[in-house]
Amino acid sequence: MRVLLVGILAALLSRYGITGLRTWATRVATTAGAAAKTAVLLLKVYPMLPSRPLDWVTPRPRVERFRYPTSRGPAEGDLYRPSGSGPHPAVVVCLGVVPFGVDHPQVPRLGEALARSGFAALLYWSPAMRDFRLDPVDVADIASAYDHLLGRPDIAPARSGLLGTCVGGAFALMAAADSRIRDRVAFVCAYAPYASMWTLARDIASATRQRDGVREPWAVDPLTRKVYLHSVTALLQPDEAARLRAAFADPHGRLFGPTLSEEGQAVRPLLTSLGADEAAAALRGLPSALEERLTALSPLHYLTELHAPLIVLLHDRDDAVVPVGESRSLRDALAGRSGVRYTEFTVFRHMDPSKGKSSAIALGRELLRFGCAIYPLFRPAVAARPGPLTGLAHGAL
Repeated sequence: MRVLLVGILAALLSRYGITGLRTWATRVATTAGAAAKTAVLLLKVYPMLPSRPLDWVTPRPRVERFRYPTSRGPAEGDLYRPSGSGPHPAVVVCLGVVPFGVDHPQVPRLGEALARSGFAALLYWSPAMRDFRLDPVDVADIASAYDHLLGRPDIAPARSGLLGTCVGGAFALMAAADSRIRDRVAFVCAYAPYASMWTLARDIASATRQRDGVREPWAVDPLTRKVYLHSVTALLQPDEAARLRAAFADPHGRLFGPTLSEEGQAVRPLLTSLGADEAAAALRGLPSALEERLTALSPLHYLTELHAPLIVLLHDRDDAVVPVGESRSLRDALAGRSGVRYTEFTVFRHMDPSKGKSSAIALGRELLRFGCAIYPLFRPAVAARPGPLTGLAHGAL
């Protein structure tokens, strides 16, 4: 066997030379390492998959509180990191609006899965999103968290990026365009993001969505409706905002009591049941401050400043929380740009495959597609370690 291995090595050296063999070995090591880390993440993220054996072969992550400045003052987040000294690739995870709370088991499960697959993962939890509001301030605060995370000596800035789910994915895209960090973001991954608050607001107000060139009815998810209500009333006086939110939790609700302010009267139609064209007209009649806010919350307006060499967009085809047309708009806007990968799924139901009634075969197929879709995130994150073959260039044999 030893003679055979020496013969194979000699043949490879003869064909590729020392430099070529070293490049080939590095490529193989990177591919295998990235595939292994992708598998670890998948197995640890989804509770229905058998992941306990991984606990025996991957070191237990360390969890610490990481402090960083924001526009609201100092903030803290949970940092899940590999147990080794590093440097590790880092990722800021924009959780978005998570109705079940930060203490839900799935939140630390995600942090642990990323750490076991090699990332130092900072979970960014927005105070505004805890209140079911989307606030442009979070864009700069996410960038600030990322900026300070890259300042740690155990972090590898050139291999780090941002990741977000749902509205968190939209905010990850916007934060990655921030001038402080945009040239230090290796990747952005967004699962079920929206592209524009203008089109998303129109679709929510009209309970319709555009798909495959056809506008169809959309049973708006209650969480989507709640975030919309809180966001479009965010600039009103608190008592007026509370009245509108209570009255129009259902679009067929009615409002009683004092006359609304001019701003409140402009917002009110958007909280009722409208057609798509009526909703678009109502949006054009909003106060300038709210118009600017909708634009500031729209990833489409940030794409020219997004410099990340790898952008991964993922969406469920039948997503009831954010219409798939939003991600398709981002894909189309990024058409022709290198490093953009777009994948749609059929069974996850907004990242939760347990909500569907798919067969084991269909679920397995989609999990494989999901693994292939996120695999590129791990290629830049895998650092090739020196070994016998990489040492050839220095005459070590």
